[in-house]
Amino acid sequence: MMKNNKQEIIVDAALEVFRDKGYANTRMADIARRAGVSYGLVYHYFASKEVLFDVIVEGWWGRLYQMLKDEKVSDTGCREKLEHIIRFFLDMYAEKPNLVSIFITEVSRSSVYHTAKGLAKFRSFFSLTEEIMVEGQKKGFLRSDIGPHYLTYIFLGAIEAFISVMVLGKEEVTRERRDRTINGVTEVFLSGAMAE
Repeated sequence: MMKNNKQEIIVDAALEVFRDKGYANTRMADIARRAGVSYGLVYHYFASKEVLFDVIVEGWWGRLYQMLKDEKVSDTGCREKLEHIIRFFLDMYAEKPNLVSIFITEVSRSSVYHTAKGLAKFRSFFSLTEEIMVEGQKKGFLRSDIGPHYLTYIFLGAIEAFISVMVLGKEEVTRERRDRTINGVTEVFLSGAMAE
């Protein structure tokens, strides 16, 4: 959570520059220029590019974890929980495309973020999702002959594939496309891809 408007402006500018130039090629001067603030002001709030990037990524993880924790304790059915997870990614991309782009290109796919700390974040993400799969299996909604960790990989892999195509193609998420994606991923995941 940002403390003031200047910090928000700097973070928004950083998201744009990270998306345009990539993390490795971004300099704090680029961010200051995009934000329309002095170079010194950026350093006043964020000691380095790494600190600024970590603030952005921690904000993403916080939102994602909170959504998954809320879904885990909600009394909705497994199908609805899975649909809500897909909707979260699509709505976040519609609302903050630069943030989701950073997640796809700089966090999920980049070795820069694959440190012990970064991998722990992914393990928590997968673990929270897997708990929803386990619940679905216990209630007899999901098949139990496939391990919940494999179901998690398949489900999250499908979401990542859709989001990656949108991010890399800089495509927009319309309401119709969002609904079609949610329905398509859910149906194929729950029913399988085999025609009857």
